[in-house]
Amino acid sequence: MSGGDQPTLSAEEALRESEYRYRNLFQAMAASFWELDFTPVGGMLRELRKQGVIDFAAYFADNPAFVRQMMHVTRVIDVNDQTVALFGNGDKAELFQTLDVYWPEESNQVYAASVLAAVSGKPSYATETKLRKLNGEIFDALFTACFAPETVANGKLLIGVIDISERVRAQAMLRQVQAEFAHAARVSMLGELTASIAHEVNQPLAAIATNASAGLRWLNRAEPDVAEVRALTQRIIADAQRAADIISRVRAMADHRAPEPARLAINGVVEEAMQFLAHELQGQSVTLKLDLGKGLPLVLADRTQLQQVVVNLAVNAVQAMAQTPTHQRRVTLRTSFSDGRVHVAVEDSGPGIDAVHQSRLFERFFTTKSNGMGMGLPICRSIVETYGGAISARNAESGGAVFAFTLPAAH
Repeated sequence: MSGGDQPTLSAEEALRESEYRYRNLFQAMAASFWELDFTPVGGMLRELRKQGVIDFAAYFADNPAFVRQMMHVTRVIDVNDQTVALFGNGDKAELFQTLDVYWPEESNQVYAASVLAAVSGKPSYATETKLRKLNGEIFDALFTACFAPETVANGKLLIGVIDISERVRAQAMLRQVQAEFAHAARVSMLGELTASIAHEVNQPLAAIATNASAGLRWLNRAEPDVAEVRALTQRIIADAQRAADIISRVRAMADHRAPEPARLAINGVVEEAMQFLAHELQGQSVTLKLDLGKGLPLVLADRTQLQQVVVNLAVNAVQAMAQTPTHQRRVTLRTSFSDGRVHVAVEDSGPGIDAVHQSRLFERFFTTKSNGMGMGLPICRSIVETYGGAISARNAESGGAVFAFTLPAAH
C-alpha cells in the first residue's frame, strides 16, 4: 500500500459508521421521527392471502377493526427528541407503545393507505392527517412513511411527522375571511340590483291584485261564474308561489351560511342567475342570448356561490357596455363540455379588455371602476377554485370581452 492510500474499512466498521450517521441524523432532524416494528402486520397480511383475500384495499375499508388491530401490533421501538417534545411528557420511554395509541379513529384510512403503499412496493407515502398526543390532544400533522426495501424486509419502518396545526388554522381563517368578503359582495350586488328585484316581485303581486279584482267582479254578478272564479283563484295561487320563490331566491343570495356543495346542473344555475338580471338587462337595453349545451354532466358546487359568480360576470359585462350604442349591446352566455370539464363563458359586445389591465384583473382590490372595490373578480376566482375549477379573461375575436370559468364534471 502506498503512503497516500487510506486503509480500507471492513464491512463491519462501514456498517457501524453508517449506523452512527443514521442515528445522528435521526436525532438531529427538526421533524418528529419514529422507528416502528411492524413485523406482526406482515404475518396478518399473509394470513389474509391464505384466506383468499386479494383486494386489501376493499378488505380494509370493510373491516376497520382489522386496521385497528394492525395498528395495535405495530410497536414504537425508537423516537427522536423532537417526537418526545411533540407527543410526550418529557419521558422518551413512555412513548414506546403500540401505534394505535397515537392514531384516532378518523385517521384509520391513512394507516391503511400506508400499509397498501408498503406492500405494493412504493418507495414512500405522504399525506395530511390527524394524530393524537399522549395527553389525548388531537392535532393536524403531515405524515410521511419511507419504505426502504432493506428495512421493510426486516419488519422495520421509518415515519416522519410534522405538526401543521398552525398552518391549518391559518388556512381556516383565510377561508373564513374569503367567505366574509363573498357575503359582503353578494349583499352589495343585491343592493345594485334592487330595481331589478323589485320589478320581478312586483310582477306577480300586480297579477295577484288584478286577478283578485276580476274574481270579485265575477262573484258580484247576478249569476256568479264559479268556474271563472276558480280559474282566477288558481292563477292567484300560482302568482303567490312565484313571488315567494323570488323572495326565497333573494334571501338565499343574501344569507350568510356555510357553503353546501351539491350536484348541480349548470344550465339551471345560469337560467336562475339570469332571472335576477332580467329587468337590469331590459333597463340597459341589453340583448341576452343563452347558448346552453345539451346533456351537460353535473358539477359539484354550492348553488348560491355559483349563481353569485354568474351574476357577477354578467353584471360586469353590462357595465362594460355603458358607452356602447344601445342597439349593439349584447351579452351571450354559453355552456359546453369538453375534456372532463363543464365550461361557462360570458361574452359582451363592449370595448374589450385593456392590455394594460389584462394581468391584474383577478388581483384583490384592483378595479377599473371609479366606485369599485376590486373584490368581485377575486371572489369569483376564489369560489371557482374552491371547487377545482379555473377562471380566465380574454378579448373576443369579434370584439368585446369573454370571461369564462370551468368546473370538473361531478363523478
